[in-house]
Amino acid sequence: FDVTVRNSLQTSYLLESTTQPGAAATGGDSEKIARYEKEVNAAGCDFYPLVVETLGVGSPGSLEIFNIIARRTVLTTGTTISKAIQHLLQQLSFSLWRYNAKLILDRLAICNVDSVMWEYV
Repeated sequence: FDVTVRNSLQTSYLLESTTQPGAAATGGDSEKIARYEKEVNAAGCDFYPLVVETLGVGSPGSLEIFNIIARRTVLTTGTTISKAIQHLLQQLSFSLWRYNAKLILDRLAICNVDSVMWEYV
């Protein structure tokens, strides 16, 4: 797997992302495939780009990967496919929220915003 998280609010993706949800992720998927797939396949391996946006949208290829992981989870845990997908997406959502919070806190530190004021929010 090759994992990329794209910020759909980044200036270079913003215009397209406002009219087409998932555009940043889909573009990242295409870029990863164009850049790495030939070399990986020549080495006799499979290439699976996993691209999601910071706001939670995944590329179509990523959704396929989530389904593959969920099906394998069903085989090992005995849970249902819908619960496995739900759990996987919840884990992804939590990771994205944590990453977004870190970005905000880092930005506040750069802007010299006193973190004490955030204790009461």
